[in-house]
Amino acid sequence: MKHRAADGYVIDVISAYEKQNELGYARETFNNVFEGGPGDDFIPFEDLTEEIVLQWVKDSLGADAVAEIEARVNAKAAEVNQQLKNPTIEENIPWNTNDFDPTKNQGGLTPS
Repeated sequence: MKHRAADGYVIDVISAYEKQNELGYARETFNNVFEGGPGDDFIPFEDLTEEIVLQWVKDSLGADAVAEIEARVNAKAAEVNQQLKNPTIEENIPWNTNDFDPTKNQGGLTPS
């Protein structure tokens, strides 16, 4: 969070919405820029709390955008969770790699 040193007015807030769904995780970040200066509802920088600043971010985005972001991130976390629990692509080889002996000349190219 950036603020002007002269008056403590917050000018830039970077925030994120993130969701953990069992194994799945998703996150979106935001950069909110605030222009202007202290008004009647000004809160001194040293008196700010996380809740106050998060409300500024939500107000800046708007209720509809916040709901869309939450739905999108929640869905992505659920999708990642399902992909991790039920993979459609696996990475392995059908032979035993423990048979490789580096002291023997077995060729230089090996598939993986």
